[in-house]
Amino acid sequence: MEKRVVTLTEYEIYMGASVGTLRTLASLKRGETNKVQNRDFGWHSDIESACSEIAFAKYSGIYWGGSVNTFKAPDVGLAQVRHTQHKTGRLIIRHNDSPTDYYVLVIGTHPDYTVHGYILGSEGMKDEYLDNPIKTEKGEAFFVPQRALLDIDDLVKLLKQETSSNWRYAGQEKK
Repeated sequence: MEKRVVTLTEYEIYMGASVGTLRTLASLKRGETNKVQNRDFGWHSDIESACSEIAFAKYSGIYWGGSVNTFKAPDVGLAQVRHTQHKTGRLIIRHNDSPTDYYVLVIGTHPDYTVHGYILGSEGMKDEYLDNPIKTEKGEAFFVPQRALLDIDDLVKLLKQETSSNWRYAGQEKK
C-alpha cells in the first residue's frame, strides 16, 4: 500500500496549533487529563492531532471544521483521525469508540504527515489487537498495526459520497 505524505503550510500549522491549544484548554477546564494518562503528553499532543486532521482533510479534499468539545463526532467528513508521531505506530481504537466509524491513521509531526490507511471500527476491535503498551489503568485499547489497514483512497471515495449526501457540522446529529 502506497503511503501518502502531506506537507502543511505555515497557515495550516497555525490553524492546527490554535485548535489544539483550545482543545487542551477545554480539557484543563473540565479537569481532564489525556485518555491514556501518559505523562509525556503535553500541549503538543492536541496540536499535532489537530494538524494530522488537517493533513487528512487536505489529502482527501474534505472540509475540516476544527471543532472543539465535539468528542465522538467525526473529525473529517465521517472519519475519525488518529495520530501518532512514531513511524511504526499503530492506530488506536478505544473500548468506547464506535464500531461503525472509520478510523484513519496519520503519522508525523509538523509540517510533514503521512496518511497510512484506515479500518472500520468493528474490524479494529479484535482481541488480537488488544494491548496496554504504557501499562496504565486506562491504557488498554485496540492497537491496529499498519499492515492491517486498508487503502486510504478507497475510504476517501466513500467519504466523499457519504459526506455530500449526509453533510453536517461536527457535533450535529446525523439526519
